[in-house]
Amino acid sequence: MTKLASSILEMIRMMIIMMIFVMVLGNIEHQILKSWIPWNGLYWLFLFAGNVLWFLVLYRNRLQFSGWYRSAATQHKLSRNTTRIVMAMGMVLIGAPIMITWFIEIVLIHWS
Repeated sequence: MTKLASSILEMIRMMIIMMIFVMVLGNIEHQILKSWIPWNGLYWLFLFAGNVLWFLVLYRNRLQFSGWYRSAATQHKLSRNTTRIVMAMGMVLIGAPIMITWFIEIVLIHWS
């Protein structure tokens, strides 16, 4: 019963930390990107997906070791290669609004 309770507490802890992390980082990125490009409402999806990937790396490599749930079978850091790939995917997703805006400006506006 204590494993069940600790795993439920850990899930709640993880969700609260993720919501705070994604909201704060997303708002910072939104303010920066809004000053560079015309903002489209769907760009939030790219920021959200990129920030969730970054949170995944942060949680799996650091935060899971300080929580309530302890299990030798599940508490492993991500490999270095996996960490790099997931972080790069997050960066591409966060940079996607800039790339999309530049593509629209260059290809659709200047070539038509």
